[in-house]
Amino acid sequence: MSADQVPKDAQFQKLVGYVVGNQAAWFIDIGLKTGLFRTVAGAGESGIREDALSEQLGYTLRYVQVWCRGAYAFELLDWDDSSGYRLAPHMESLLLDRSDPRWMGGRFPFYTALFEDFRAFPEYLRTSDIWPRSAHDAFLLEALANATKPDSVMITEQVLPQAPATLARLEAGAQILDIGAGGGHHVIHYARRFPNARVVGLESDPPSVELARRALAEANIDDRVEIRASDANDLEDEDAFDLVTLNIALHETGDHAHHVNVLNRVRRALKPNGTVVVSELPYPDSPQEYRQNPVFTMLAGIQLHEALVGCGMITQGELVDLLKDAQFADVRVAQQSVPTRFVMLGEKPR
Repeated sequence: MSADQVPKDAQFQKLVGYVVGNQAAWFIDIGLKTGLFRTVAGAGESGIREDALSEQLGYTLRYVQVWCRGAYAFELLDWDDSSGYRLAPHMESLLLDRSDPRWMGGRFPFYTALFEDFRAFPEYLRTSDIWPRSAHDAFLLEALANATKPDSVMITEQVLPQAPATLARLEAGAQILDIGAGGGHHVIHYARRFPNARVVGLESDPPSVELARRALAEANIDDRVEIRASDANDLEDEDAFDLVTLNIALHETGDHAHHVNVLNRVRRALKPNGTVVVSELPYPDSPQEYRQNPVFTMLAGIQLHEALVGCGMITQGELVDLLKDAQFADVRVAQQSVPTRFVMLGEKPR
């Protein structure tokens, strides 16, 4: 597209929009970490004024005023002169309700935690080095674990009903393997959702293993759950599990050859007619598509982090082919409500 076809002012406004989006992300991060959103939500439709919010939380009034007015400008809060501030429509569920599959409250702290990667990226452009997550600040790992936490609800409540035979076995008592267990949130959810099942979480990153084991201890989960410190590329189980889940994990196992290896090992580890659930970032198959969907545009930025920590990228079409080539049966796209995920199902043939 030539300069004659695009007004300069439109491009200027686009750049301003990028600045505004960055600022809004940080205002959301601040509101979540400080309890400001939670306190405004507690006031309900009655609303709360800046001075009352300041007094209730013990925060400096002028800083509370700055945050409230910014959050209003970014349409996170609503305001009127008679009652003060309240949450904008749907913000309570999207930012504060952890049971909502579209909960974003765990994702914004991850997005803002990426500032280290964006700042470091110019230094890595001239090298082939990577910066593994294990070498990052611990807050990034915790933020990543929280960002993927709501996916467990999406998998159990929206995806697994599309594999009814497996779901019935899980309700009765079965074996679940979660590959890429991260901070352990998924294995805890699976154990609570299916109290008769046994759950194994597989995780290769040592700091994440520690996070997961600490989370299990704090959750007071019984011995039906274990965390294995191991790489999915070395999975040796055979005919052992009724369900294997990989949530934002397959692309972290290596390159294409590793993805093939992992899925072949997963098929072997499943019992006959067992189900695999693979949830990935919905990368488009063509560069042109990055401009056609805001989620795809966002993923273009996330890929900078993924590349820097040494992870690969799997497009939607590539994931379909990987599962079919691994000889899973009835390979299909799962219907679910989280636009930042692309989820597929398949079964091990009898």
